Amino acid sequence: MSYPVEVLLKILVAVVFGGIVGWQREARYRPAGLRTHVLVCVGSAVYTLASMSFAGNADPSRIASQVATGMGFLGAGTIIRHGSVVRGLTTAASLWAVAGIGICAGIGGKSLWVGGIATIVVLTTLTLLRSLELRVIAHRRDAQITFSMRDARHHISDIQQALEAESVRIESLRVLDAEQAGLQDIQIEIRIPEGGDLGRISAAIGRLEGFVSIRQD
Repeated sequence: MSYPVEVLLKILVAVVFGGIVGWQREARYRPAGLRTHVLVCVGSAVYTLASMSFAGNADPSRIASQVATGMGFLGAGTIIRHGSVVRGLTTAASLWAVAGIGICAGIGGKSLWVGGIATIVVLTTLTLLRSLELRVIAHRRDAQITFSMRDARHHISDIQQALEAESVRIESLRVLDAEQAGLQDIQIEIRIPEGGDLGRISAAIGRLEGFVSIRQD
């Protein structure tokens, strides 16, 4: 096999592996989706291929280590912190994993098996384990809920009364200024009673005056 054909095949493998993971992230409407994961995987493969073509006593493994380090900066761009809520960690981790898969694609040979198996494991983690995670959360008695309200500080007693009516115990309550003027985000950690339903609790909050939106963290 000629070298140009070998390079082309390795790049195509990187596109496929990165695209498989990226498609799942795209389907979940994450900030880093199909194109980002493909580019990360291809970029890692390109750096690996370039390092393998260095003349002299150059150490190709140094390029791989720098790719892993550099992914920290890209992954940090997908992480969003709002108060005590942190989002994007899973996407950042998937980008980091895809970079490693791209390195395997660039090396080729037996490493393609490593990249292929890793792709399957990453995809399984993002899909099947998420379903398991949601089932576990559904059986938890503790929950954190964040919701937005207008003039939230004037409705603290109403919130407490609404939750007490559902026999819910408030562990903590924080009021944070939201990005939109006039709105505040309320973060509450609650203990749900036996037989309690998180959907019914959310509905009770939704009936409060000034309520705008809610999400479960």
